[in-house]
Amino acid sequence: MTKVPLLLLLALALTACGEPDRPSISLYLALQRGDIDQIERHIHWGADINEFDPDGRRPLHVAAATGRVIVVELLLKHGAEVDAPDRANRTALERAVLEGRPRIAELLLRHGASLDPDSLLIDAARAGTQHRDVVRWLVDHGASLETRGTDGDTALLIAIRDNNHRLARHLIDQGADVNVHDAAGNSALGLARALGHEEIAQQLRRFGASDP
Repeated sequence: MTKVPLLLLLALALTACGEPDRPSISLYLALQRGDIDQIERHIHWGADINEFDPDGRRPLHVAAATGRVIVVELLLKHGAEVDAPDRANRTALERAVLEGRPRIAELLLRHGASLDPDSLLIDAARAGTQHRDVVRWLVDHGASLETRGTDGDTALLIAIRDNNHRLARHLIDQGADVNVHDAAGNSALGLARALGHEEIAQQLRRFGASDP
């Protein structure tokens, strides 16, 4: 009579051994740390991997912004919505680009993420990116260096206004027009000189910019 309960206990024990422990830290913290074990536990125990964290981001956005390839792949495998926006209306791909993670952006693109390379180039310039690989990645995926934002500035003009000489150099290296004019008719070189951004002015002259 004692054999049946004993077998039942053994079966229950084996079943329990087949499941991971419950998470011991929040999904928010696990994502911040890149703790794959804890993230997998959350997934197993039914966490909503598309919900917002206290900062208004979804798990995929956090993984993309921090450059965690394995975590991004894990989340996508388990149903993360590739184009779902965060509370700032940014997709995970956009976060990856703005944080200088073109490898992650490429991964998301392969999983069907949407991309508007022109507007993202302007956004990246406004965010002050200095990543050469981001500029190159956007250009390789169709961004026009002469596209203009709502104020009429190209990415190069934005870089000049912000005295972002690294971004200016990356844009010039990719073929940006050094003689571009802003909406008020100021040339790139004239704008750099007027703002006292001499290092950028020298770059522009070196690559053929004309004096206004």
